[in-house]
Amino acid sequence: MKKLYTPFDIALFFASANLTISEEQSILVSLWQHNNVIDFEYCKGKKQFRKSVFRELDNLIGVENVFEIDLIFKDMGSKFSLLEFNSEQDAISSFFKVIKLNLTHAPGKNHCRIKLRNLIKNFGYKKRSAALIDNINSTISSLDLTVCLRGRKPCNINTVPLDNIIVIRLNLVN
Repeated sequence: MKKLYTPFDIALFFASANLTISEEQSILVSLWQHNNVIDFEYCKGKKQFRKSVFRELDNLIGVENVFEIDLIFKDMGSKFSLLEFNSEQDAISSFFKVIKLNLTHAPGKNHCRIKLRNLIKNFGYKKRSAALIDNINSTISSLDLTVCLRGRKPCNINTVPLDNIIVIRLNLVN
């Protein structure tokens, strides 16, 4: 059974969350104690798990927004990628895993707001495609997240205008 987070996902979260070292350590301890969310390959030892996370974090140092930089490389015609995902679904999955880690572990974070157009642009699209929206919806659902508009009004990203801001929250109704 595939687990929820890999060291790469956690490193992306740490790189974007601006946490203190003690907060990072606390999160690693929390994730380790609930190792049912850690990819099995890294559950063999706490030390191996920590090293894997910080190795991935070292690879990301100095990168503000990895997704945007990859889009710049793509626009320039370069085949170089910082993320080197095997598929679009891996990129989408990693993006939303970072959001879930942020909502679960970052102090004072209970939602993530993003313009739908910018969300789609993160994955290299200018317009919605059925496949992209299906991938996003299935990832959001599998991570137990919910998408809504202002005022916590549930929405469907298939029909929301691209210029609307969507709010991503943890799904508290199980």
